[in-house]
Amino acid sequence: MTQPLSQLAPAQLSAIRMLASDIDGTMTVDGRIPLSVLQAWQDAETAGLRVLLVTGRSSGEALGLARYLPHATWAVAENGARLLIPDQPLELLVPPRPTEHLREVARQMAGDKPLRLTADAFAREGDLAFERDGRTDAEVAELQRLAQMQGVHLIWSSVHIHLSAHLPDKGAAVLKIAERWQVQPHEIATIGDSHNDEGLWQPQRFGVTVGTADVTRLELKHAPMWRTERPGGEGWCEFMRAWTRARGAEAR
Repeated sequence: MTQPLSQLAPAQLSAIRMLASDIDGTMTVDGRIPLSVLQAWQDAETAGLRVLLVTGRSSGEALGLARYLPHATWAVAENGARLLIPDQPLELLVPPRPTEHLREVARQMAGDKPLRLTADAFAREGDLAFERDGRTDAEVAELQRLAQMQGVHLIWSSVHIHLSAHLPDKGAAVLKIAERWQVQPHEIATIGDSHNDEGLWQPQRFGVTVGTADVTRLELKHAPMWRTERPGGEGWCEFMRAWTRARGAEAR
C-alpha cells in the first residue's frame, strides 16, 4: 500500500545516494521544468545526491536535458532503452526494434482511431512512440491488451503510448547505471507519476520508491511505497526537500 511520504523515516531516506527520476509529469509543472525544481535539485546535489534522468522521451530530447540542465549528467531515454552520456556514443541497452512489425501491429489494433506517431519517431531506436491524443487510461489499457495478443509490449505515460518488442523497464536500466556509479540498489530512490514508471516501483528492487500525488488515480501492478502530497514538480520538490532535511539531520 502506498503511504504518504511524510511517514517515511528520515534514517531510511538519508541512506539514499542516488535518485532515478522520470521527467514528464514528475519534474514538470504545466509541461515545463520550473526554477523551483532546479533549486531543489541544486540543494540536494550539494548535500550529496546524484540524479539520473529516466524518461520515455527520445534520445535527442534526453541528451539535450543531460547536457544543458545545470545538475544533470547522464540520462536514460525511451523507457530504459538508451543511455545518453554527453560527448560519448549513444548506447542501446535493448535489442534493436523491429520497426515494420511494430507499425503493422499499431495499425491493426488502432482500428478507426489511428495511432499518430510522435514527431521524434525518427530519433528513436528502442521503441515506436505515438501521441496519446486524449485517450483515457481505459482506452490505452485496451490497446495494451490487443498488443499483447500480437506478442508485443505497450506501455504509456501522461503524454505518449509506446510499442516495443522488448519489455520496457526503466528500473532495469537504472540498475545497470547504478553499477557503473558504484551505488547499491538499497541506496537508490526512484520517483515517477505514470504507468511507464512501474519498473521504477517494483517491490524489493530499490531502497525507496516514490510516486507523485497523481499515482492515487492509477491502477498499477507495481505501486510505489510512498507518495508525495503534491503532484508533478511540486511533489518532486517535496521529495527533494525531505531528502535534504534527512541528510542534514544525519550530518548534525
